[in-house]
Amino acid sequence: MAAQAGSNDGDVDQKPVIEPGVHLTLKVQDLKGRKEKFTLRRTDKLQVLMDAYYARVAPSVGYGTGKFLHEGRRVPAWKTPEELEMEDGDRIDFFTDLMGGGGRQASYGPAW
Repeated sequence: MAAQAGSNDGDVDQKPVIEPGVHLTLKVQDLKGRKEKFTLRRTDKLQVLMDAYYARVAPSVGYGTGKFLHEGRRVPAWKTPEELEMEDGDRIDFFTDLMGGGGRQASYGPAW
């Protein structure tokens, strides 16, 4: 007699149930082409996604060293996907902060 898969009490699937109206999956993409997917509740603060992104791509990207943008606008960490009217499958772009400028001005002629 063959045993049925998952019929034992110890074979409980521990994966969370993803409900379409409650959860959504967002993609974070950086300039190097890395793409990470995150599933969260529509009512979760986006800080959760940001923290998880830094944890996944560390140590190549230091915590807090970039900006997250959705449809060209900066993503506030304290907002939720629902407040920003994000939809399942939306992309968030990640840009590392660029340091520079403020150095010597270029000289285009004799310095008198």
